[in-house]
Amino acid sequence: MSRIKPTQRIYDVVKEIKGDLYRLPSIQRSFVWEEERICKLMDSLMNDYPIGSFLVWKPQSGFTIRTRKFALDYKTGERLISEEEILKSSLYLVLDGQQRLQSLSLAFFGKYDGKHLYFKVDSNPNEEESNLRYCFQFMTPEKARENHHWRKIADIMDITIPKISAFVDEEFKEDPVEIKERIKENLAKFLQVFGMEERIHIQDVKEDLPYNDILEVFVRVNSGGIVLTKSDLLFSTVILKSPEMEGKFIEVVDELNGNGEYDFNTDFLIKCSFVLLDKGAKYNIEKLRDGKFIRKLEDNFEKIRKALLSTVEFLKTDAKILSKRFLKSELALIPIIDFIYQQPHQQLSEGRSIKLRQYLYMSFFMRFYSYGPDGKLDVIHKRVEEARPVTKFPIDEISKYMEERTGITYLFSESMLHDLDLTLNVIQGGVFEIPKKRGWSLERDHIFPRSILEYKRFSWGLINSVGNFRYINKTRNILKSNSLPEENTDFYGSSDQTLKELFMKARGNLTEETFRNFVQKRKELIMSKVNEFLGFY
Repeated sequence: MSRIKPTQRIYDVVKEIKGDLYRLPSIQRSFVWEEERICKLMDSLMNDYPIGSFLVWKPQSGFTIRTRKFALDYKTGERLISEEEILKSSLYLVLDGQQRLQSLSLAFFGKYDGKHLYFKVDSNPNEEESNLRYCFQFMTPEKARENHHWRKIADIMDITIPKISAFVDEEFKEDPVEIKERIKENLAKFLQVFGMEERIHIQDVKEDLPYNDILEVFVRVNSGGIVLTKSDLLFSTVILKSPEMEGKFIEVVDELNGNGEYDFNTDFLIKCSFVLLDKGAKYNIEKLRDGKFIRKLEDNFEKIRKALLSTVEFLKTDAKILSKRFLKSELALIPIIDFIYQQPHQQLSEGRSIKLRQYLYMSFFMRFYSYGPDGKLDVIHKRVEEARPVTKFPIDEISKYMEERTGITYLFSESMLHDLDLTLNVIQGGVFEIPKKRGWSLERDHIFPRSILEYKRFSWGLINSVGNFRYINKTRNILKSNSLPEENTDFYGSSDQTLKELFMKARGNLTEETFRNFVQKRKELIMSKVNEFLGFY
């Protein structure tokens, strides 16, 4: 079969994608472009910006490999799993350009979250106020019918240049002449860009190149830009060596993240595996090329999975960290995972969680992993290993090491109250961060409004003391306005009789002294609560 044509029309390539001429190898990352970015790509092409080149590889006929088709019905966050099969001789695998080609495929023949891509045919490219000079938008047919100028782009390709004038005169007969002329120009431009000009440049790799060498090509092509992260490249290496690990990794990541509470990725899983399987925490792609390590990973993956899931359960039930906002360092979890990994059935026994919780929060408060994390993880892994049989988390050895490395005493101190997120999360018993949409985001709230305190010229430090903060949702925060708090205002410590009396005095006669007394007493209660939560007394 002849080689692929090096320059092609966009619409021809998109049709070939639909016809399954192009596929994605398992080493490719998932599709990540949002609707807006696809629209910007379409606008850029209409403005004659280059789309760039694409790199493909045509394996030899009969080659068995894991691949996946381009999605034609994409849903946000969806991760498609590759399947192993014997490839057809006509098939090409895309090594570079997946995001752009997938975007074009969805634009012409697919759906994004159930919506098709439409072009506003009366777009005025000379209007500066619009984010896109040519307006594109994903929408439902019902929404599109609200304005007859929105046309599905797949339908536009059915129009030929000679028939544009008759089409516009029939479809837009009620529009002014100048609008109809603009529509004709836009349609002609659209057909020229996507159906007539050869704008896609395709370069193919030698057909007889071994698949192991394809990974090297893939890494070199993608490592220079932002298309792939180090995580993606490491993951690609894993599934090249062990294809069945692709589905297992993705499934575990989804299990860990639940409904979006957390933001774990394959990168985190790989680093955990390095530590748990004694390869050292530092990322190194050569480790993943070690067949013995990959086999060890395969043999122990279910055990690692159980340890990870038990750790997430610990996060929610014992550490009261219910969302990624309060998980200040994912790396801080690895010693906990390491400990749980070595427990029977990868489960924590009764009474083991308090020291783990203390370690986790103190690593946050001490900012222990803010520099040189890999070396620290290796040292702590050794401490855990030395404690075998591991029935008790070696908190004494680890806390001493944390003090040595940071110069900070391993005790909860008043200065640590400045980490408001963690402190408020503890005193409110674990806060679930409400999704940031429709006004329901989680906000820190001044119990006594900042505007009133600033008007009275109270000091900045007093106004923004932890004793004057709580978490509430954004809508509730707006509705309470800039007025003194109600008598029944809910905040940590409001059930304490002394604090309640100080609160009422400050509310009835707001002076710097009455406010300071309230804030100081509440700060003392908060200190006591956090120390109790961390098991210091």
